[in-house]
Amino acid sequence: MTQIEIQTETPSRPDRDGTLELTGAEAIAAELVAAGIETVFGIPGLYNMAIYEALRRRPEIRTVTVRHEQGAAFMADGYARASGREAACLLLPGCGVLNAMTGLSEAYADSSPVLLLATQVERQYVDAGRGLLHELTGQLGVVGTVTKHGERTDNAAAVPGTMRRAIAAMRTGRRRPVQVEVPVDVQGETLRWSPPEPAPPSPPGTARPQLVDAAARALAGCTRPLVLAGGGVVTAGAQAALLALAGRLGAPVLTTGMGVTGISGDHPLACGVAWGASADVRPLVAACDGLLAIGTRCQSAMTADWDLPLPEVTVRIDVDPEEIERNLPFAHRLVGDARAVAEQLECELAALGVDRHGAVDPALHEAQERYRAAHRARPGTTRPWMDALRATLPRDTVVSADMSVFWADMLGSFPFYEPRTMLFPWSMGTLGFAVPAAIGAKLALPDRPVVAIAGDGAFLFTGAELATAVQERLTLPIVVVNNRAYGMIKMQQEDRYGAGAGVAVDLVAPDFVALARAFGARGELASTPGELAGALERALAADGPTVVEVPWGERLSVADPLVVEDVG
Repeated sequence: MTQIEIQTETPSRPDRDGTLELTGAEAIAAELVAAGIETVFGIPGLYNMAIYEALRRRPEIRTVTVRHEQGAAFMADGYARASGREAACLLLPGCGVLNAMTGLSEAYADSSPVLLLATQVERQYVDAGRGLLHELTGQLGVVGTVTKHGERTDNAAAVPGTMRRAIAAMRTGRRRPVQVEVPVDVQGETLRWSPPEPAPPSPPGTARPQLVDAAARALAGCTRPLVLAGGGVVTAGAQAALLALAGRLGAPVLTTGMGVTGISGDHPLACGVAWGASADVRPLVAACDGLLAIGTRCQSAMTADWDLPLPEVTVRIDVDPEEIERNLPFAHRLVGDARAVAEQLECELAALGVDRHGAVDPALHEAQERYRAAHRARPGTTRPWMDALRATLPRDTVVSADMSVFWADMLGSFPFYEPRTMLFPWSMGTLGFAVPAAIGAKLALPDRPVVAIAGDGAFLFTGAELATAVQERLTLPIVVVNNRAYGMIKMQQEDRYGAGAGVAVDLVAPDFVALARAFGARGELASTPGELAGALERALAADGPTVVEVPWGERLSVADPLVVEDVG
């Protein structure tokens, strides 16, 4: 095995031509600094020690040691979703990258940018099947199924170009994970490194003017238009453009799960989320005579299994030319950045004299109110708990949630107000997302409140990352709703096969309060909504993470309902 030696002193001063002599590992660190990437999640080991040493001598970069590589990917994803900035994962080959595949697949499906630095065995043994420690034959291709772009650096001189191409791909078009694969011996080779030339920011992609004009004219003829806003609105920072466009059209705004923070939950034009588990969206869509979809994949869960009664006028905006052709047929398809194209469309409508000042047609407004009421009516015993959460948490709190019975009611009774404040694994629906994604979000936004919500089953997927939160001294409330089961699956089993039909879903759960204290975190039990509110207030003021266990199911009590005023 090649032994990688790396200098321990600061890199040498630049030569007259501005270049530095660096190792491949040092060049990777230098490229991260040049790209403004400040946080790296991972676990050190035999194949990446040289890169970790290079990072140690770069005070601009924070390294966060995780307890499992899946946590590293979720943390980088949460970091990006909450802040709009990218983080990196530095992982060992084989077992390391395979452990991270679930988190990378979620980031890929939900269009979240993550930079994967995947190390490799020596160049001469890559894909040779020689049985080296951590060796994974075909690793680049395996990880390529959940990354947008991937390259292997075959020599140190190629490191700068490889890093720059990957970062550029991550930041342009549809934002998704990318990978750079670095063999261990490349990390020790030397190269002449020059910092990248400053490049002017690329303007966001606009749609073809004639297509925008045609779409605007079609929408101008509608009296009851409706907007469906997806995650592309949030990614592009298009909230203001969306409101200007919707206001001019007099169009209510329905969001997908990923687009839930594209419009404030208390805005008059907000309808709620087009999620079948919350309410049937079809009557609302049937009441419109024009549908404008912005930055959404039109997933089955958001479109009643693609059974929406589409009106004659349909317009779709998406940055991905492949995605815009999928799932539902739209008459007008505008490829480009959500904010840029929304601004184009609003400008064309203004030129056509369209300005309804946010006034919604009475028939459509009635359908909008019925849909909002259906959202609010669904929660039963969870209502006091949702009220306690919303009243206690500041408007800009980032909520990172796992799939759970408790969370399923949030979309109807817990409004979100600020962009990038709802983190959830919408596409994969994987368990174990909430806690590590919340850690990533808190590291990205240390001055903002961040809360994780998980069921007992989901928490135990990645609960070991509580140790990471303790080590980083993060003020992070973690609400664990304990029904001693995979509750949503149990509910679905009993709905399908009858009461008592649940199988393989009942769990033995630990005492989460005691578990938290064993990790060095705070722990509290909250058996009523009022107790939850008090526990959250204390947790938001604590110097470190707090696990708040909420007993659910037969042990649930609403005997102490919290009477609150909604902070919205």
